[in-house]
This record gives sequence, C-alpha cells and structure tokens, in this order.
Amino acid sequence: MKFLLNLLLCGLILTAFKSADAASSRTATPAQQAAMKAELARLITQFGDGIAETYSGNPSVIKYGQLFDDNKNDAVVLFNLEGFGGSNHQAEFIAFFEEQTPADIAGKHSRPYRLVAVTKLGQRGWRAFDFASASIRQHAVTLKGVEIGSGDALCCPSVEITRTFHIDEYGHIVERKAGAGKRRPDKQ
Repeated sequence: MKFLLNLLLCGLILTAFKSADAASSRTATPAQQAAMKAELARLITQFGDGIAETYSGNPSVIKYGQLFDDNKNDAVVLFNLEGFGGSNHQAEFIAFFEEQTPADIAGKHSRPYRLVAVTKLGQRGWRAFDFASASIRQHAVTLKGVEIGSGDALCCPSVEITRTFHIDEYGHIVERKAGAGKRRPDKQ
C-alpha cells in the first residue's frame, strides 16, 4: 500500500513539473514571430559595424514566455556577430522584449514588442553560450555554455557553465551563476 501511495505521489509531482514547464515555454502567433524577426534584424544592424555577420555555427534564437509580471507572451532574443572590422572577433548578445498591448495614438501604431534591455553575453577570449539550450522559467532565461579556463586558448573555452538572466526592477539585466559551472571564489 505504501508503495502505491509513493508511486501515485511521484506521478502527481511529475505531472506538476510538466505543467509548469509547459506554461513557461510558449509559442507565438505568426504576427508575433514576424515582429520579432524584424526586431532581430534591427538589433543585428545596430550592433554590427557593417562588416560583421551572424555566425551560422550558433544561429540566433527567439524564445517566448513570461519574463515580466504581466502574463504576456514576452520574448528573449539571442544573437551573435563575428568579423568586426574584418577580424575574427565574435560577440554574443541577449535582448529582452516585453509584449505590448496594441495602441493607436495620433495616427501612430505601437509595435507588438518593446525592447527593455540588451547586453553582451560573451565574446572570443571570455565565454560562449549554446543558444539552443535557452529556457524560460520563473521570469528568467537560463543558458548553458563554456568559459575560458586557466589553460585554455582564446578560441577554445572549456569550463562548463550555467547562467540565468533576468530583468530587475530598474530594467537592468542581472546575471546569476548556478550549478556545477559556478566558479569557486579562489578561481575568479
């Protein structure tokens, strides 16, 4: 009897985790997807130098979910650029977008999404993230990646890391270190 109760309890817990996970990962309408692709193109233009291009080895990713306390379909954009000034320098970025309620004021129309914050995530000689690992949970984005270790060449970071990014009450991107990839104080 005890075994059956434990089995039932485990099943309920797993169901709750699946439901919570499904709620944090959302899909977008075709109109929302088109709007965010336009925002991605705008970011690439603004952060590039006219020569740098996106790196196909880690393609840009747009994820949808609740990032703010408004129960809307917000978005996070992960993108990279390489070849600044014709060099082999590359950089990775994260941008948080809040879904907006459509507004028409004085003949002007609001965009579906508003850029809240953007920052550099990594670059050659520092760290690199796997954009495909991105997940949205509890108003935050979690990514897995690698950073430069003490014996690594600039091209080849090897220390596995997990980082979580969220927006604070001031609109700033805050990074949290977590898990096995968290460096010990004596290694920083």
